[in-house]
Amino acid sequence: MHHRRLEHAISAAIALGLAGLGLAEGGFAPTAYAATAAVVWGAVVIGLAVGMLPRAAIPGSAIVAGLMIGGFAGLTGLSIAWASDNGAAFEDLVRALAYVGVFVLVVVASRRAQAGAWLRGIAIGLVAIASIALLARFEPGLFGNPDADLREVLPAARGRLTYPIGYWNGLAAAMATAIVLLGWFAVGGSTRFGRALAFAGLPMAMLALWATDSRGGIVAAGLAFAVLVGFGPWRLALIANMAFGAVAGTGLVLVATGRDALFEYPDTPASAGEAGVVLLATVLVVAVAGLAHYALDRRLASLKFSTASSRVLRIAALAAVIAAVAALIAIDPVERFEDFKQPPSGDEISSREPDLLRSGGSGRYQFWEVAVDAFGDAPLGGLGSGGYGPYWLEHREYPLSATRAHSLAFESLAELGIVGLALAVGFFSTAAVSAVRRRRLPHAVPDIGPAMAVVTVGVLAAAVDWTWDLPAVFVPTVVAVALLAGPATVPTEGDARAVPAGGEVRSRQRFAGGVAVLLVAWLSICAAGLLLLSDHSLEVSRDAAARGDLDAAIEAAANARDLEPWAAEPRTQLALLYKRAGKDAQALASMKEAIERAPRDFELYLVISRLQYAGGQYRGFRHSFARALRLNPLGPLIDEQLFRDLGLG
Repeated sequence: MHHRRLEHAISAAIALGLAGLGLAEGGFAPTAYAATAAVVWGAVVIGLAVGMLPRAAIPGSAIVAGLMIGGFAGLTGLSIAWASDNGAAFEDLVRALAYVGVFVLVVVASRRAQAGAWLRGIAIGLVAIASIALLARFEPGLFGNPDADLREVLPAARGRLTYPIGYWNGLAAAMATAIVLLGWFAVGGSTRFGRALAFAGLPMAMLALWATDSRGGIVAAGLAFAVLVGFGPWRLALIANMAFGAVAGTGLVLVATGRDALFEYPDTPASAGEAGVVLLATVLVVAVAGLAHYALDRRLASLKFSTASSRVLRIAALAAVIAAVAALIAIDPVERFEDFKQPPSGDEISSREPDLLRSGGSGRYQFWEVAVDAFGDAPLGGLGSGGYGPYWLEHREYPLSATRAHSLAFESLAELGIVGLALAVGFFSTAAVSAVRRRRLPHAVPDIGPAMAVVTVGVLAAAVDWTWDLPAVFVPTVVAVALLAGPATVPTEGDARAVPAGGEVRSRQRFAGGVAVLLVAWLSICAAGLLLLSDHSLEVSRDAAARGDLDAAIEAAANARDLEPWAAEPRTQLALLYKRAGKDAQALASMKEAIERAPRDFELYLVISRLQYAGGQYRGFRHSFARALRLNPLGPLIDEQLFRDLGLG
């Protein structure tokens, strides 16, 4: 009974954490992932201190995976020494430490064969995000009309389901993960009610995925489900349940199809009537799907042990191969790749037309080309974490905006060199190898399949997008890797090969490991705390400046500078405040210090050029402005800014 209550607590904690990160714009802001780092590492420290953790012997695969992601975080931190923006590199370090903390917490807090509790929490959290996303579209007034706000900032997001994650492809990856987990729990749930409830969530997650208009999310969901079936068990039941769920989801999508006002212009008056129809259809389909599955539960459960399953699976596999070959021929991959390589036009950048069969790459090929060039310039240590954005602006051939390479692999290669890429690949590979090995054990844990499916979605999404920067999307991947490498997927019987020799780690090794974890935890909490306090001080400074209290604003900005002496942002804030206060010399000195900490940020040179021009330092002005032009030669706003500063337009 105690273990069951603890499992429910784990599920609740992970569900609440994911939903909270989702509502915090996917956890993209530094304060969100800094708070995450502080919470998870704090839980590790408390658990170790009171003797509650670890709850099981730590397998060697978990140590290897931990060293990989820990090494990635360590290299990120070391790269501050050669990064082009020390403050941005430090923020990347805190994010990486948050992921390391999640990994460590899952490993040490898991018992053997307990992966289901963590996966159930992920599923519940993602269903909550799906519900919020759809409700925000159906009843936008409840959430402050987020679609209208986003469209002003990013016109290409028009109509795409984006809230609360803040990025449609990120939300799509989250929904792909939700779909495979709900499909799993509709078969492998421990209670009849739980299985029906999981099945009821499928059409809603499918509608949310469709509404993102994300090709990658749909592909990731399909491939992840193939992995789920491949790892098994209960393949026939999984296929049957997902087929029935797809029918319900397709029906819901058909109801939504053609509702252009709702799914293309959601912030217009015409969308209100359509929203009511689709909302009612969603409620009805979810309810009918759950009730139908509850009524048919015994028949569906019998498919888990059907003697005809192997034959049916062979037929299904053959049909899938034939369909895949036919689809490959139909889409003409050579032509599609040529389309993928083409840079997007101006119309594609500023707007978007719904088309899941479109073949353009939205600039990804260009982003990846520049990342490879950056790797060529610094193959060992890379540009330093956070260095891709400035490098892109300086070397791009097309006026596309980007601060990230839209790929964890290419961005790691550019910013952390070959070592960084090897550590990232090693982290995921360790999970895959461990999953294959444990699946072959006599008493394999069934949850290996869904955990590997979650990793599949995470790897595919991170390979072609910046989901690494969205903890609400990437945390499930880290959790799944920890489940596959840690004790949670170690069977309770016949597991001699999966745990350290003798079933226990020797005391001195455990002591050394505990000391290492505590040291990393202490460093992580300190780093997260500095980032949180610094961001808070900057926010206080901005608020004080907005109400005209320059003395308080300067004091708060100075506090942020003292907390993060390596960062450019606090010094830039101070420079702007000094200028408003008439302290021109101090403003220039502060901007020079900011530039020393982010020497490839063209915006800083624009700021100091304005200060120099206002102070009559025309030679310095010309030098700074020329430097800004060299760092961002295709920036369309630079000349306009110059004209405004000179009073010419």
